[in-house]
Amino acid sequence: MEYVIKPKFEFKISDEDIDDIMGTALDCGIYYWCCRAEVVGGIYHGEYASDEISRGGRLRLYDAESDDKWILTKNKFLKGFKAWLENGWGKDAIVDGRVDTGMIDAIGADMIVQFALFDEIVFG
Repeated sequence: MEYVIKPKFEFKISDEDIDDIMGTALDCGIYYWCCRAEVVGGIYHGEYASDEISRGGRLRLYDAESDDKWILTKNKFLKGFKAWLENGWGKDAIVDGRVDTGMIDAIGADMIVQFALFDEIVFG
């Protein structure tokens, strides 16, 4: 007999970590299902679109094959990151209670955004 145990643990994620993950997602993670990302309101809170989420801004993400679009916020991102970990991904990305973004590749960043928007992996 085997048992599945999902341990709970605490970790810290910084605004810089969020920026790094969003940069990876926008540069090469979500490109296959998201054809465009725009800052909601048109006023950048940071230098790049990837800086928006950590600074309380919102990104509108456009589906590559339909008219669907979604709004990503910091709260959604954090929920998606948590779900990504709880679903068994990213174990190596938490080191000494902190996020190591060097361990989050394009696939991981994509999954985090999908968990944030859809509560599950919809694409890929």
